[in-house]
Amino acid sequence: MLTAVQNETVTKTGPGTPMGDVLRRYWQPVALSEEITPGSKPVQVRVMSEDLVLFRDDAGRPGLLGLHCSHRLASLAYGRVEDGGIRCSFHGWLYDVDGRCLQQPAEPERSTFKDKVRHQAYPCRDLGGLVFAYMGPPEREPPLPPFEGLVRGDGSRKADYHPINSNYLQNLEGALDPIHSTYLHMDGWSQMKERVLAQPQVEVSLEETSWGLWRRSSRDAAAARPGSPRAASEPGSNGGNGFSYGHFFMPDGFMGIRQTVSRDNPGQVTTQKTQSWYVPIDDEHCRRYLVAFTPHALTEGAPLDYGIARAAYIAPGPENDYGRDYEGVDTISGIPLRSSTEKGSLKGLLFQDTMVNETQGPIADRSREHLGVGDRLLIMVRRQLQQAVDDVRNGLDPKFSHPEPDDEGLVRVSGNDEMEST
Repeated sequence: MLTAVQNETVTKTGPGTPMGDVLRRYWQPVALSEEITPGSKPVQVRVMSEDLVLFRDDAGRPGLLGLHCSHRLASLAYGRVEDGGIRCSFHGWLYDVDGRCLQQPAEPERSTFKDKVRHQAYPCRDLGGLVFAYMGPPEREPPLPPFEGLVRGDGSRKADYHPINSNYLQNLEGALDPIHSTYLHMDGWSQMKERVLAQPQVEVSLEETSWGLWRRSSRDAAAARPGSPRAASEPGSNGGNGFSYGHFFMPDGFMGIRQTVSRDNPGQVTTQKTQSWYVPIDDEHCRRYLVAFTPHALTEGAPLDYGIARAAYIAPGPENDYGRDYEGVDTISGIPLRSSTEKGSLKGLLFQDTMVNETQGPIADRSREHLGVGDRLLIMVRRQLQQAVDDVRNGLDPKFSHPEPDDEGLVRVSGNDEMEST
């Protein structure tokens, strides 16, 4: 558990807060690249309790500016993207992506007033289908990390996001939790319950790394629902125990590594990496940005259809009971693991995860927790975040804010014994 003061320290992320100062020292995703096209309508966004406007100028550069015009505070989200920047609809002031004021049409022709105005602006870059922004001190700005899944060109990539109505940290912790999938995500619970409850305890190996925390969990393949691919042998399972990997990378990231064995060809293994960032919108809302990547070498050169359609996305929430069908669905919660209207199990996983994270409250009160042995990972993550707060307070760069690329020019979040064919 954390004290109330410690909990507030790691959950509050607005300007000037200790954790807000930490998160702003890293590049954070703020949108999908496809959401803004050159000259298209600007988009109002909220990131870490700051109201901003996102646009792409006619040269294709993304810009993230303070929402309210520096002149009379009208919303730039209702401005027009043109002439190398975004023009306020109130009096025509024009700003570029760096916040320079390019024009003030109503001022005298030879006025230099525009050169004295510098609007709030944050550096933005496109990478891997996401728009990243750096919102920290300009003098501390690090290079945008070339994460493996964002820059490799030899595979299939899918970028997406999901809005969530609760604090970023409880959703990050939910993703990292190595135990919950056996219970929350078990399909056919009434059939599998006795087998699951009789299993040996999940063994979790943890190791602190330069980027955060490496985690490997044992997994009894026999506990999977009969007929599913996981019930057969998996890489490293020897017909029985296999491993799953889910790593924490600073300051708000989760790297999930999933391996799938073909039902028709057990020798065909697909390794997919999903890298996620849980970015605060404000203290009681966040967005999970994710990029899934699978090498072509594992799909016989064919692009992989991830079955994720943003247009068909339905947000889970209490208004639709998180999709629960208590009498008709055989999971503990009654929320289905899979949906017949969407490929794969992402929708069900998303609804189940969102339910347990949102129902902790807008900001989980960790002073009321009773943590067990299986929660050691969460304790270690919280310690790393608290250490980052101390580092920033003491004028130091927090962990992994300036990652060094490897010999291939990539930043990787992975361990040496993960059974990958990449």
